[in-house]
Parts: sequence; C-alpha cells; structure tokens
Amino acid sequence: MNRILFLSVFAFLCLMPTFAHADSVPTFSDQDLERYRKRSDISSPSAETPGRPASGERSSSPKEGARKPLKHEVTYTAFEGGSRRVIIPVQLNGSVTARMVLDTGAPGMIIFDRLARRLGIFDQDEAKLMTSSAGIGGQTPSILTIVDSVQVGSAEDTFIPTNIVSSLSDAFDGLIGMDFMANYAIRIDTARLVVVFEELPDREYMPGGHDEMWWRSNFRNFAATRAEWKQFMVSLDTQKIDPNRHKELKEFAVRQYREADRLFTKLNNYAITNSVPMHWRQY
Repeated sequence: MNRILFLSVFAFLCLMPTFAHADSVPTFSDQDLERYRKRSDISSPSAETPGRPASGERSSSPKEGARKPLKHEVTYTAFEGGSRRVIIPVQLNGSVTARMVLDTGAPGMIIFDRLARRLGIFDQDEAKLMTSSAGIGGQTPSILTIVDSVQVGSAEDTFIPTNIVSSLSDAFDGLIGMDFMANYAIRIDTARLVVVFEELPDREYMPGGHDEMWWRSNFRNFAATRAEWKQFMVSLDTQKIDPNRHKELKEFAVRQYREADRLFTKLNNYAITNSVPMHWRQY
C-alpha cells in the first residue's frame, strides 16, 4: 500500500504544470555546493563522534583538569662545621621533630640512637632487629625497625624501614634517603637555602605510596634477614662450644629470629592492607 501511494505521488509531481517563473527558481553557486559538500561529507568527524565535543560545547585538552603537582618548600641548614650539608627539620611519628641530612647516597632512612630513645623505640614493644648498615665507611652495626611516619614540611611518607646506628654527629640526628625522596622531584635552591619537594605526576599503581621496586626490595631484605637468623640458630647445635655460652647464644638467636619474623609479618600485613600483588611479595 505504501509503495502504491509513493508511485501515485511521484506521477502527480512529474505531470504537474510549472507555475513558478524561472527567475523565482533558486540557483546554487559553486561556493554553495562546496559548503554543502563540507557540511555533509561523511568522511569528516561529526559533532556526534565519540571523543569530540558536541556543538556549542567547549573543547578541552586531555591535560585540562589534571591535578597540578604540589610543591613543598623546606628551609635547610647549609653547614655542619666546615662541611656542606643539607640539614632539614623532619617530624617522625607525628610527634618528634629532628634534624636530618638529605642524603641521595643513602637508600633508606638512618637515625641515631639518641633519636630512637626520644621516639621510645627502645622502651616500647617495637620490632627491632640487630643487623648492619653499609656506608662509605663500610659496615656498621645497626638495629632495624619501622618508623610509622615521616613528614618534611607538608610532604609525608608512611611505613619507613629504618636503621638505628650510634651517633655520627651532634649537628644532626640521622639521614633521609632515597626511599623518601623517590616520590618527589627535588631541587636545592642554594641562594634561598630551601629544598623544593615537587610531587611526581600520579603513577599507574603505587600501593601504599610505594612502587614495585620498593616492595620487592623490602620483602627480599626482610625475608633474607629472617632466614639468616634461623640458619644461625640451627648452626649453633652443630658447634662444640661451652654449654653456658651455647645457651646464651641460642637464646639471643631465638629472640632475633622472632624480631625478624615480627618485622616480616608487619611488612606483609601492610602489603595486604594496601592490596599489593602477590608477585611483588616474592622472596
């Protein structure tokens, strides 16, 4: 029925006499045809194309609206006696402020024993493990622990593996290493005596604020330390030493193994809380 109606209308229009005068018939120039072709060219993206703004909307670049990296400026002390240093005020565990050297050569954080006492690490039931720290001067005995938070100005990091060593200077209380600095672009303004910490752009996946290398490295180190103390415990039973001395060493080794296990467990719980992938926790 629709087809018959269409053919009837078409025949009527073809046979209808021309009532309009020639000069009233609209004409099209080449420019009109060009404009018509550009507007209707199906090869050009239309306003309806996904990813393009509709007519009347303002176009925006992908970067527009992105979070601008924050900058944190901290005044520093430039000298320790005759030695050039970058000594900055640092707040640990939200309560104790200390003077720390910014050290790009240190992988992690080191604090002196006097600062550890101020933090109550030796008095409280904190995981602490005897180990050693490597530096330019070689290996030195240290105690491994975890500091809950470190804040430099308004820049903050949490869960920081830290080595406690004997005091090296009265001018500062420890070293801030690359574990903290890895999340910032750092500029030292020697004219104004300030350190500028600029937050890096958001990275794809940083559970707990740490990258894959940080997680893998700490799991390996914590697990290796635990395994070493377990091996030492076992080796004591194969050595011919004075029974009293054997007992003392065995008790000490057991305590150290337990401390190593507590630290590892604390790290693993922190990883679980932050949904760290299992393959980052291999050791």
